[in-house]
Amino acid sequence: MDPCGDVSAIRRAVESLPRAPLPRYILLTHSHRDHVSGIDEVRSFFPAPVCISAASGFPCERKLNDGEHLPLGTGFVECLATPGHTPDSMCFRTSDNSALFTGDTLFIGDCGFCDAEPMFRSMRRLRALPDSLTVCPGHDYGERPNDTLGHQKLVNPYLNAPGLNEFRERLKDLT
Repeated sequence: MDPCGDVSAIRRAVESLPRAPLPRYILLTHSHRDHVSGIDEVRSFFPAPVCISAASGFPCERKLNDGEHLPLGTGFVECLATPGHTPDSMCFRTSDNSALFTGDTLFIGDCGFCDAEPMFRSMRRLRALPDSLTVCPGHDYGERPNDTLGHQKLVNPYLNAPGLNEFRERLKDLT
């Protein structure tokens, strides 16, 4: 997901898989350079289709629709359109409700720079998901790299904004 920068860790992880099938997709949470710069290198050792939101103009092999399910082991990954940081922002939720990959939509204690109205709607959508999900953001800007969605609902001022006006006010604090 979001291959960028030095992708040697991705290569080591793929090569360490014991006779398991290789991953089937390269998923992109959005099309900003800091999330896509390693695609060519990753594809040199991991030839899988690049997938991104259907709202994106980024070149790829597969466009993903909101609510689409991609097979993953015995389960799936659900594609959730979460515009706001970018029009093509997408989060990915595992079907066992263990993880939510949020890209730059939701950080630990924060959110990405955004267009207020669509981001507020995306925050509301994420709030409706199970508390047990582990939030896996696209950047480690918080006190810790991951947290439960339930805890973020309590402490993240962008995720718990009660209305659009309050959300806009809180955005003034984004640095």
